[in-house]
Formats: sequence, C-alpha cells, structure tokens
Amino acid sequence: MHLHQCYASCMLTRSLPIAAVACALSLATAACTAETGSGEEELGSDGAELTSTVQLGSAGRKTSYTFRTTTTRDVVLAIDCRPPGNPDALGPVFSLSAPTLPGMASASDPPRAGAFTWAGRVAAGSHSITLTSLGEVATCTVRTTNVPASATCRSRKAWRSPNMNHTHLAVGADASPDWEAFPASGNHWGAWAMWGQDYAKPVKKGFLLHNLEHGGLVFSYKCASATESAACRDAHDKLLALAESLGERRVLITPDPTQPEMFGVRGWRWAYTSACLDPASARSFAATRFNRGREDIDADPPIPYDPTTLTVPCRNLMAAPDSCN
Repeated sequence: MHLHQCYASCMLTRSLPIAAVACALSLATAACTAETGSGEEELGSDGAELTSTVQLGSAGRKTSYTFRTTTTRDVVLAIDCRPPGNPDALGPVFSLSAPTLPGMASASDPPRAGAFTWAGRVAAGSHSITLTSLGEVATCTVRTTNVPASATCRSRKAWRSPNMNHTHLAVGADASPDWEAFPASGNHWGAWAMWGQDYAKPVKKGFLLHNLEHGGLVFSYKCASATESAACRDAHDKLLALAESLGERRVLITPDPTQPEMFGVRGWRWAYTSACLDPASARSFAATRFNRGREDIDADPPIPYDPTTLTVPCRNLMAAPDSCN
C-alpha cells in the first residue's frame, strides 16, 4: 500500500566506533567507584512532576537519582544530557542501572548517547537510577512524572544511540556486528528502499538504515507479516495510521520479527519501542526525529528493486545505484 522518522584511559573520542563504547564501559565500571547523586524526592499525586539536575562526570564516574512514591503507579522518567543536534557528534554517553525498576535497564542494553526516556510501573517505595559516564562531562536534567490515569498504553522506551558509523557496504555484506539489537544507525548497504511504502515482508536492515541516514522514518512491528495474527494486523494498522498522520513521504512501514517489542519507530540514531502504542508520544518522537539524518535526500533509488530480498541491480556499488547500465 502506498502512503500519503572515567578516567583518561577510558575517555571516548568522537572517532571511536560503538565497540569502543562497550569496551570503555567495562573498563570504567571496574576501575572507577566515585559516585555523586541527588537527594531523594517524592512523586506526588497524578499530574505531579519532579525535575532534578544531576552531573554526569568524567568517564567511569557514577551519579544517581533517587525518588520515592507512596503508592504503586506508572511513571515516565526522562534523562536529558543535552546531546548535540549534529548527527555526527557523539556528545555525552552513559550506561544505566535501575534494580528496582523492572524492564528499565539491563546489563545487555547498549549505552545511551545523552538521552533516554522510560515509562513503566513502579512499586511504592524508593527507587534509584545510577548513570555511569562513558565520556563527556555533562549536566543532565531528570524529569519524573505520573502517566495520566486515562492513558491506555503505559510503557515505552526511547533513546539516542552512540553508534555514529555510516560506512556504505556492498549489498549482502554482514554489517550486523556493528549494530545494536534494535539498530537505528551504523554501517549499512549502499542502496536504500523506496519511500512511502507499506512492505508486506521485513525490509533488510542493511537497506532501512540507509533510509534513516537520509532523514526518513521507519515504523516497524514485531511480526513476520501483518497477516501473521490478529495482534500483528492491529499493530500494522496502528502504525500505518500513525505514519499517514505525519503527512511525510520519507517513511516506511515494515514487519520486523527481531525487534524487542511489538512497536518500533526509528530515526537516524534515535529509537522508540513499546509493547503497546501510545499515539501521542510515538507521534511526537517521530515528528521530532524526521529529517534529522546525516543526509537530507528525498529521492527514491533510481533503479527499482525489492528491499525485502538481496536481488538488487548493481549490488556491489557503494553509493546509490544510479550509474548502472
């Protein structure tokens, strides 16, 4: 269907690939123990908001933010370390630990490049989030709010990736070692998919990352196809409506059975996932991330092909396949 976005030994530099970020994380965690943090704050009634400032120190240093609630409730917690708008700039990077907030952070999560938002259920009591710096010193704002009682979807995640890699590889080359589990950037193939399409089968990630680099958006659902189940059809239809509401051409809809949750939205270096769909936050994320890639290219690939397969004319060209005969 056609549619109508620590210490000196551990310091990161903007030229380091994503693998080096993970390496710095392991070194910094082992070597650095100094910690700073905010005092405990209490999140009050529905509609209340806590805003706190925390300092992200040099690589390896930890800082914590603590809040408490008197009842079990659903909250939105947003960490903003003012990442640079330049998609080729790294900015501050941190890892997260939150033992009392299930689903917020795990040891297998990739580092976050200066921005992270989580919504989910918290039990009554105190909760502490620890940030371990992996690079630049930064001042971060932490906002904690209650999810409105009327909200039908009460959980989600969104983050900025530290992966700035963007080398064009031959179609079919294995770039997956460079990718996060839900990649929104990284090395990719030299061709990209046609815009404004609702694909019935999964678009290969080597292609869709190139679409993201061009400033577009990818909307995806955790299925092999929309016809797999009623839940898949429902997810597809919701994302289709969301994509159409933006009124932008540079969007794709695709199933993605490998993604961590049912719903996904991606712009270059930014990702959003959720088990259910909150249209307001998903649309806000998509609108903010549209046209924020490394290249503002609105053109379709000059040679048509099916990006759900590897059958691509002139597949070994590194750039767009526009010089093929």
